Amino acid sequence: MSVLSLAWPLWMLSAVTGQWLLPQQLARLWLIALAAAFLAIYSPASAAILVTFTFATYYLAQSRRHLGSRIVLVGFLIVAVLAWFKAKIAADMASGVLGIAIPLGLSYYALRCIHYLVERYKGRLAPHDFGDFVSYLFFLPTLIAGPIHRFNEFQRDQRRMRWDSEKFSEGLERVLYGYVKITFLANYVVSIRLAESIAALGPEQAALAAYLSMLKQGLNGYLQFSGYSDVAIGCGLLLGYRVIENFRWPLLQKNISEFWKAWHISLSSWCREYVYMLVVSFTRRPALAVLATMLAIGLWHEVSLRYILWGSYNGLGIVLWQQFQRVKRWVPEWPFRQTGWYRIAAHGLAVLVTFHFVMFGFVLVLQPTVAEAIAFYRAMLPGL
Repeated sequence: MSVLSLAWPLWMLSAVTGQWLLPQQLARLWLIALAAAFLAIYSPASAAILVTFTFATYYLAQSRRHLGSRIVLVGFLIVAVLAWFKAKIAADMASGVLGIAIPLGLSYYALRCIHYLVERYKGRLAPHDFGDFVSYLFFLPTLIAGPIHRFNEFQRDQRRMRWDSEKFSEGLERVLYGYVKITFLANYVVSIRLAESIAALGPEQAALAAYLSMLKQGLNGYLQFSGYSDVAIGCGLLLGYRVIENFRWPLLQKNISEFWKAWHISLSSWCREYVYMLVVSFTRRPALAVLATMLAIGLWHEVSLRYILWGSYNGLGIVLWQQFQRVKRWVPEWPFRQTGWYRIAAHGLAVLVTFHFVMFGFVLVLQPTVAEAIAFYRAMLPGL
């Protein structure tokens, strides 16, 4: 199921109509039923898993008795299910066998459940009932491709629900913006026009062709994913909910640390809260916590060597950047560094270097195997 299918606008039209025409309690039940029907039709396995996760997460985390062990047990089961599907898909891709597909939305609602469990353990959840939790997990706009929104913010919007014409208009604009990204920029400009330009290059320009192919794949991935996020956020606004932002011009950031604060924000912030803080509290080693966080982000995408390498690559990049910041304090503040031209040039160079660092990393995961990624690097950088 894709937001580009003709069925998606009909599902959202049904959701929006019920949300604003029905009484509030009936509207909540309507949105839950609609999301459940959507999953049951397009991914019955996902519907069954989500129902199981919903009951296990909520009811096993209600009693304060043995709460820690209960949460660890449920969290372990959720991670095990997610990891099994990720590893199975990676193995199928490596062997060239078309196997099972990951259940629709599993990658996203699994992390929402873990978020709920941790916040429940820390006592940071506002008072709520089972219906509030079901509404949170069965939220149609974010079922397909995120973002990984947070429970308290979702419940706050639900409690304050009222018609807001400005928010509705903003939602329509955001949905349109997302579709333009996906259909025009990604599917036409990048995937067709840029691909045609690459195909027109001669054999003597093989390195340039590989470089442009790297840019094509990276830009297409960004535009597709951020476009899907825009559609989800816009649809959330149409229903009266402000979902967490997922991208803030990540490819224009001036260092790799800032990039990861602007790229897939809902996932990177989730991992900072629940992986980075956990590791750094136990080890007191921020560098190790960064590496663990980026490794978790890589494995969330796919349990495979290429994503382990990609996560490690980005983690090492962040650690080196942080070390560079410490060393830079000892560099004298020469007068020319305060001039406007220097600041503009330094900022532009920083953006250019960060952009290419990110794109070179994407090669690892945009090629089917590590061996093919290495071959791609060699084609782009003759003599490597």
